[in-house]
Amino acid sequence: MSLFENDKEKAQAANRFLEFYLGGESYAVELLKVKEVLTPPEMTPIPKAPSYVCGLMNLRGNVLTVIDLRKKLGIVPDKTTSQNGVIIFDLENRLLGVMVDSIQRVIYVESDNVKPLPDSSDGIVPKMAFLVGVLKQEDKLSMWLDPKLLLEPVYELKKVA
Repeated sequence: MSLFENDKEKAQAANRFLEFYLGGESYAVELLKVKEVLTPPEMTPIPKAPSYVCGLMNLRGNVLTVIDLRKKLGIVPDKTTSQNGVIIFDLENRLLGVMVDSIQRVIYVESDNVKPLPDSSDGIVPKMAFLVGVLKQEDKLSMWLDPKLLLEPVYELKKVA
């Protein structure tokens, strides 16, 4: 049984994104990949883990890894907000938590406003495998991230039982 009544509803769901901020800049992920959002939970540190790994958390019986996306991308955290949040991704039956500066809202982006990344062959814009494209919204742009591509090395750490 499908969650969607027809192909039009499925297409509309594919154009919904969760917008969040890192270092004062707007980013977004497909809403269909987000399981839930939380305030930062208590975490257990992992010895000898990379500096961007916050630790392990218990989410209703599932133990999952939480990483700080700011540290992973080399972005200075936004000091003007104390609204840190954790986005829980469900990536092919694996759960992963990602710490961000703030979680903003769910946005709907028309297909015409979903743009590919600029050509990086000129060396001006570095190629980043985790970026899918750019979302145009009224007066701003949001970088569209694919959490599976971004988090692949950490992604293999924990499989949901």
